[in-house]
Order: sequence, then structure tokens, then C-alpha cells
Amino acid sequence: MILILSVLAVAPSALAATGTEKTGLVDTQKVLDQMPEKKKAENILTATGTQWQKGLDKLKKDFQTAATDYEKQKKSLSKTAIEQKEKDLNLKYQSIQKYQLEKFGPGGAMEKKQNELFAPIRQKFLNAVQAVAKKEGFSVIIDKQAVVYGDKSADITFKVIDQLK
Repeated sequence: MILILSVLAVAPSALAATGTEKTGLVDTQKVLDQMPEKKKAENILTATGTQWQKGLDKLKKDFQTAATDYEKQKKSLSKTAIEQKEKDLNLKYQSIQKYQLEKFGPGGAMEKKQNELFAPIRQKFLNAVQAVAKKEGFSVIIDKQAVVYGDKSADITFKVIDQLK
């Protein structure tokens, strides 16, 4: 979404100098909400995230069980056994952190999956905006959310939605 806004918002300043450009507006969120692909991608992303969260929850539960067992047994264990159990607990804790970072951290699997699912949707949206802009003679299209005021005649949102159908 940020990519779309930045692409749509940078162009006006570059073209404003000539003053002859026809500027249009599009409600990006409204268009995206009309795309069945977006809902499907969101469902896939949610299901994937839920699956990975279950894996994380299992690791946490296993760690908690091992920690509870360790605390119960600690008094009856030898020093060597205590050290080994603590080492094992530390490894379990590190594996939780690693899993969480790999799946949900910056640049992790969730972010990659989101990019994979939404890249074609963004491209389809941009292609539709470009097609409508060319057809209607607009040289600049700005997201409505970035505009304080815009005449309704400049709004191409529904034309973009129609282009996508």
C-alpha cells in the first residue's frame, strides 16, 4: 500500500511545474476492496499466519512444560543434570526466538508471503489506473487519501473499478 501511495504521490511535484497536466484522483482502498483477489490473498495470508502462530504456540508450550518440569525436579538433580537441563531450556528458548523472527520478524516469511500475494494485485491495480488515465487524458493520478480537496470530476475511482472487471 505504501508503494502505491508513494508512486501516486511523487508524480505531482515533478509535473506541477508545467501546469498543463490533467490530474485525477483515485480512492486506492476502495478499488482494492472491490478486487476479489485482495480478499483471497488476505485469507491465504491469515491462514498462513495462523498456521505459523500455532507452531510458535507449540514451541512456547513445550518450553513452558520443560521449564515447569525442571523446576519440579531441580532439587533432586545433580549439578551436571541441572546444567544440562538449563542448557536444554536455553536452546528451546532460542529456538522460539529464532522461529518468531524467521516467521514474523522484519523480512521474515510473513512479510515475504505478503509481498508474494499482493505484488500481482498492486500491479493489476496500477495497470488499471494507467489504462484509465491514458484513456481519459490524465497525466497524473493521486490517491484521494493524500488530497485535502479534489473536484469530483477528477475522481476516476469507479472507472478504475470498471476497468478491473
